[in-house]
Amino acid sequence: MHSPVLWRADLVGPVPISGETIGALLARRGVTLFWALAGLGAFVAVLAPAIGFLTLPRDTVEGFLWGRSIAWGYFKHPPLQAWVLGLSEHVAPGAPWLAYLHAQVCVLVTLWAVWALAVTILGPAQGVVAAFLTLAGIHYYGPPMATFTPDTLSAPLWALTGLFWWRAVIQGRSAFWFALAVVVALSVYAKYVGLLLVAVLVVLTLALPEGRAQLRRPAFWFAMALGLALVAPHVAWVVETGGSSLVHVLSTDATAETVVMRLWYVLCFFGAQVLVHAGLLALLAIGVGVGASRPRPELVIEGRDPGERDRALLLVMAFAPILVALVTNFAVGGEFRQGRGTALFAFSGIAAVALIGPRLVIGRLRLASAVAVAIVLVLPVLNAGHHYVRLAMGAAHVPTLYPAQSLASQLEALWRERTPLPLRIVAGDRWHAGNVAFYAPARPQILFDGDVRLSPWVTRERLAREGALLVWQPDDAVALARLRRLSPGLKPDGLVQADTVLRSGAPVVLAYRIIAPQDLGAANAAALADRP
Repeated sequence: MHSPVLWRADLVGPVPISGETIGALLARRGVTLFWALAGLGAFVAVLAPAIGFLTLPRDTVEGFLWGRSIAWGYFKHPPLQAWVLGLSEHVAPGAPWLAYLHAQVCVLVTLWAVWALAVTILGPAQGVVAAFLTLAGIHYYGPPMATFTPDTLSAPLWALTGLFWWRAVIQGRSAFWFALAVVVALSVYAKYVGLLLVAVLVVLTLALPEGRAQLRRPAFWFAMALGLALVAPHVAWVVETGGSSLVHVLSTDATAETVVMRLWYVLCFFGAQVLVHAGLLALLAIGVGVGASRPRPELVIEGRDPGERDRALLLVMAFAPILVALVTNFAVGGEFRQGRGTALFAFSGIAAVALIGPRLVIGRLRLASAVAVAIVLVLPVLNAGHHYVRLAMGAAHVPTLYPAQSLASQLEALWRERTPLPLRIVAGDRWHAGNVAFYAPARPQILFDGDVRLSPWVTRERLAREGALLVWQPDDAVALARLRRLSPGLKPDGLVQADTVLRSGAPVVLAYRIIAPQDLGAANAAALADRP
């Protein structure tokens, strides 16, 4: 029987121990093992959906379509996701799978920031444990990160915001104010949820003597000026467009009519966030336990005691934002989507280790390691596979198994039969019309719901000059009504259909209408003039 391995925070370099237990490997090569698992997990998380998904997730398709029309913002979200995906498609138009790679870069940057902050506060030994708990314990950094969305982007920016604030205020390294300014500005361009953490950090800065001292230094004010200059174009866009992206922040799936329903929605949102921590809670129960369930010690970590004040600051950073979100949820009285919590829990793993204390006794390492590896490496594969199970069990349509390429090819061929002009505009909803627009070889722009207010890059003049392909489901009266605002009396030219990937259910059927340019000669001349 092996005696427990001692891993002390004050030891630097290889730990002088013998044996090849998991505890010994962690003590010797904890950082290397963590990054090896994180890197392998990222590889699997890119490969599984790239192979298993027939089409990109809806939010990612939407981001790609926005990216074809660069703007300072879009009706639902700030522009950073669209900029990244637009650049990605411009550089590698035949590689939409790069969206999965972008998502995993976000995961790895998040983990790096968490690890760096944990090492700073708790020491290298407990810092690695906190990083492992974040990687394997917070579900948001697993299958939900298979798709590249504004939520995905907000996670690394949230973690970097906390890290750079700690460097600037707690460690007194004024140069990090500039890094913090850039990251906060990027957070505004990614998703406004990052401002929750910024608000908490502003309160902490004003409450701390060293924080108030930093406010008297020129570096802070120069950094603030930099941050304000960076976000000014987006703020101007918000004002100019009436703040549609701000309205979307508080949009809900349903609205409560009573106080009881408000409380129910808050509890549902909170319960979903607790479930996101199921892996972390399971790993702590296995490896640390409580009372009579504590395992036999295999690894004893004597970390750095951050002190009561720093521990309290960390806990405020970890938990105050979700409290603000819950209060907001109650005040709005709506049903918040679970994914809105994606960025909020970057510091949960560090908080868990800090609450345990500087002496961390861990056991059942084989079981804990097996669970962690399964979560990181197996869940992405199951996530890709379960979509096929849903389809086989009778789901009408699964977004990632949508036969978009077949439908887009058919519709573009019909367009070419009607006009020699390239297909440049597709109008309709973000799922059906969005998939057609994204997978059509001509790479047209999207006119969301046929509403030029939602897609300002499409004007009435462009529609008259270039025409448009209108797409909707035949039984979707709401979609048809929206498109009739664009084309009164709209009726389909015909139907196209494509089998599902398993060919076991009903095919996907779309209605379409080709609106040809009003002046074909002028349109042809414009098309020739646009050619390089």
